[in-house]
Amino acid sequence: MTEHETTTCIRRRATRRAGPLLGVFLVVAGTIGAFAPTTPAVRADDATPTPTVDPTPTTAPDPTPTPTPEPTVVPTPEPTPAPTAVPTVDPSVEPTAPPSADPSLEPTAAPSPDPSADPSADPSTEPSPTPTPSATPSPAEARVQHAWVDEADDKADVTHRGQLDAPLENAARFTVYDVSFQVVNHGDADASFTPVLQVSVAGDWSDLPLVDPVQGQPFYGAADDGRTFEARNESIGVAELRLGDDVDPTASAVAGVLAAGRGLGALTLPAHGYTEVVFAVRATASAMWTDRYTFRLTDAGAALPGVDPAVIVMGEKPAVKLSPGQQDGRATKDPVPRYKLQGSVSMGVRAPGALLATSPASFNLAGPSVAAQSATSPHVQFGLASDSCAGCHAAHTAQGPMLLQQPNPAATTCFTCHDGTGALSDVRSDWTNPALPPNDPATGSYYSHPATATDNHVSGIEDEFAGVSNRHSACADCHQPHLADATKAIQSTAGWSASGAILAPGVGVTNGAAGTAPTYAWKQTPTFEYELCYKCHSGYTTLPAQDPLHPSRWALDKAIEFNPANTSYHPIQAAGTNKSAAMSASLSGTSPYKLWNYETNETVRCVSCHGDPAAATPSTPPPADTRLDDHASNNRGILIAPYRDRTLKTNAEPYKASEFGLCFVCHAEAPMVDDSGDFRSDTNFSGHGFHVNTIAGVGTPGSDIDAPGAGNGDALCSECHYRIHSTALATGTNAQAPRLVNFAPNVRPSNGVLAFVAADGAQLGSCTLSCHGRRHTNMQYAGAP
Repeated sequence: MTEHETTTCIRRRATRRAGPLLGVFLVVAGTIGAFAPTTPAVRADDATPTPTVDPTPTTAPDPTPTPTPEPTVVPTPEPTPAPTAVPTVDPSVEPTAPPSADPSLEPTAAPSPDPSADPSADPSTEPSPTPTPSATPSPAEARVQHAWVDEADDKADVTHRGQLDAPLENAARFTVYDVSFQVVNHGDADASFTPVLQVSVAGDWSDLPLVDPVQGQPFYGAADDGRTFEARNESIGVAELRLGDDVDPTASAVAGVLAAGRGLGALTLPAHGYTEVVFAVRATASAMWTDRYTFRLTDAGAALPGVDPAVIVMGEKPAVKLSPGQQDGRATKDPVPRYKLQGSVSMGVRAPGALLATSPASFNLAGPSVAAQSATSPHVQFGLASDSCAGCHAAHTAQGPMLLQQPNPAATTCFTCHDGTGALSDVRSDWTNPALPPNDPATGSYYSHPATATDNHVSGIEDEFAGVSNRHSACADCHQPHLADATKAIQSTAGWSASGAILAPGVGVTNGAAGTAPTYAWKQTPTFEYELCYKCHSGYTTLPAQDPLHPSRWALDKAIEFNPANTSYHPIQAAGTNKSAAMSASLSGTSPYKLWNYETNETVRCVSCHGDPAAATPSTPPPADTRLDDHASNNRGILIAPYRDRTLKTNAEPYKASEFGLCFVCHAEAPMVDDSGDFRSDTNFSGHGFHVNTIAGVGTPGSDIDAPGAGNGDALCSECHYRIHSTALATGTNAQAPRLVNFAPNVRPSNGVLAFVAADGAQLGSCTLSCHGRRHTNMQYAGAP
């Protein structure tokens, strides 16, 4: 295999987890040195040689001596002046005695000691008796002999070797690269230097940031261990060096060093030694596509001499690959007419002409009237004196409560028509579908409102829920058959009105401060759709007990969560707080599950999320005001689309649009499949795609979102948007964050802090947390450019 071919090898760090670099390594066999943090004491062989030889030769010199090499000036310390030259032996003259020294020149042979010499003179000035001139010592200098860039594969725990002294091409963002240098010292003395990696951005050199990325910087010094993102320094054993030889035949290998998110102190390379210095760097979202970045090794900022710097060339921006089946969704205003609420609704009787058609562009609960819509109930259309009552009630042969013909539960009576035989709608199949999972109250897993279970419902007129745990859902808890009519829900700035199908009693609220319980009031006939839901899903009643180990299963007070005073919430009682252009673009984008194109000044319905999947087909999206019965669903939570929110992904599971289907009912998919990190106009956080596509393989295995620290797969929406209704009852310390951000229990604080700051316009956002093995300490991301 040639040097330039990409190869795969076991990561060096896999065999050298000896702990952090202490800065001191052993000297091997006296000749193989190693880095030390400070310059060591002068070795004996570092001093000028002073061999003791009898100055009087016992034999005459060779009659045909070889020419004397070029004389070398030997400096001597003050105050004793050194001779200034060395005499040259004429090869044509046969010497008969050792050459005499000219006092103005440096002798090549040592004369007899001068008894008048200053005894304090440096012994290095003692004349040498050797007739051969001494060689010039090679100066000590650390220089770069080779440079290359390897790609670290965190998931596979391997390193793909780059070509020696050549650029690494087609680099990707958020990937770790090992920028490596072979450093040599061909001198006769030790060379000390302080390794600092610099990167050139637009021609300007700057030190590489460490540990965390810096906004605007294309790279930073990062951990490359692929599991815990542990910033560290490690030694590289001699046997693990990429280059096992040097051009100097006398050179000896020295253990190297890897810097992974940490700086290095002063190092010493022994004489005639060579080693490797490696820096793990990670490309950030600021590394521009196709740009060329150069790295150089410096001595505390001063470039070391040697070969050209290491080079990383970024690749082309990856294409955004949307999931198949993209749908545009249906505008909430088109093409069906809107209706407005006028008059009053009280005591179970809808005022005549209360529902009036209006302009599609209107949203308020009052406005000009057009043609009235019929509010006649199909159950009593011939009057109470007619035989129509006998369709449900039997005065003398009733088998159920309230003189119902069929036995308890009341659904048995309803199914005599609503099974597709006596009415247009077949709702019986909602509960009899064999694929419908059973409810599991122990884990808070509900797939249906249990209308088919025997219940203790007494009457829809009586308040059966105030302050008690009396959870049941008989048909009449949501539907008042005597009042039911064909009117549809009406959108307003204060929420969607209750349709003619759900005129059973509900609970109204008067909200207070953010995160506080409202004042609840029983309403015999609800004005808004959500008021019917609050009868069972708010603090008006007694909610089920909370499992302290699994907050994801808690039944929470929805009236607290949807309080418009909260910092962030889904817009049930009022339009949402995020009215940015990015949110507008997200709501108008496409996805495989797209049903509606809501706008930032609009409210949504409870059944926009909790409804019948069969009634909401993305290829033929229903109008936003259609009846989306929340009787039952194969999706836990009676959701209209699938949503994965409790079970974390393993590192082997790829991205699936279905795991975020509920979000894609309204929001665009594109931000979730764009892992480039580039700013997008349809999201305020450009890291969405990176988190849900590319972080698998790091962190601690675990499937429970409620387990602190768990998670080594790609992220789920629910890890950052844990309480999807609102941030008011979020876990942890980040309760009132904007943008519906509240972290799941598996996301831990960083140094005791768990915080999110939203990007707004050009303002930078940031996260401080520990998640999927990665610490974020005020890690910043950009808002709109």
